[in-house]
Amino acid sequence: MKKTVLALCLLIALSITAQAQRPHPRYRHNPPRAVEQPYDRHAPRFFNPYEDIHFNIYGELGHGDFGAIFRHEIPYHFAIGGMAEYQFCHFTSIGIGAEFLSSYGQHCSLFHNMQETYIHALPIYANLRLTIPHAPVSPFIEGRVGYAIPLGRVSCADPDGVHHYKAMGLYTGAAIGLKIYRVYLSWGISVFDVADADYGAVGPRMDVIKDYYIRVAYAF
Repeated sequence: MKKTVLALCLLIALSITAQAQRPHPRYRHNPPRAVEQPYDRHAPRFFNPYEDIHFNIYGELGHGDFGAIFRHEIPYHFAIGGMAEYQFCHFTSIGIGAEFLSSYGQHCSLFHNMQETYIHALPIYANLRLTIPHAPVSPFIEGRVGYAIPLGRVSCADPDGVHHYKAMGLYTGAAIGLKIYRVYLSWGISVFDVADADYGAVGPRMDVIKDYYIRVAYAF
C-alpha cells in the first residue's frame, strides 16, 4: 500500500514538473493574423482607384444635333478622341488627350458672309477631373485647356474678296456629368479660336467659336 501511494505521488510530481516546463503563450488567445488577399487585376473596378492609370475613349455631338440626325441633316459639332488619365489622389485625376473636332455652321459671318462651312481642328489638351471617390455612381466635373492645331482652312468670298481662316490657337472646355461604373455621361462646352489664315502659320484671332455638346466616354 505504501508503495502504491508513493508511486502515485511520484507520478503527480512528474506531471507538475512537465507542465511547468512547457512553454506558455503570453496571452490566453493569440490575436488572429490578418491574411492579405492577392490583388486580382481582372476583377471589375467600380471606381477610380488611387494611383491608377487608365484610358478614355469618347465621342460627342452638339446638344442640338440629335434632331438633325433624325432629319438626316449634317450636325454642326462632332468630336471623337481619347485621353490617358492618372488618378493622383482620391478626388482628383489629371489627363492628357487629343481629339478630332469638326464644327459646322455660319462661320463665314466673321467676314460678313452667311455661308455655312465646316471647320476642322485637332485639339491637344490637359484635363482635370474631380469625382467622388469609391462610388460606382457619382457626379463629376472636369475642365481642360490646350492648343488647337488647324486641319485645313476655310475660304469665304464676299464683295471685298476671298478670305481664309482656320481653327487655331487656345482651346478650352468644361463639363459636368455622371459616372456610372466605367461610363461617363457629360454635358459641356468647348471653345476655340479662329485665326486669319492669310497671315501665314500664325494669324491674328478673328473670332471665338463656342460649341455645346453631349459626350459619352468609356474608361478602361
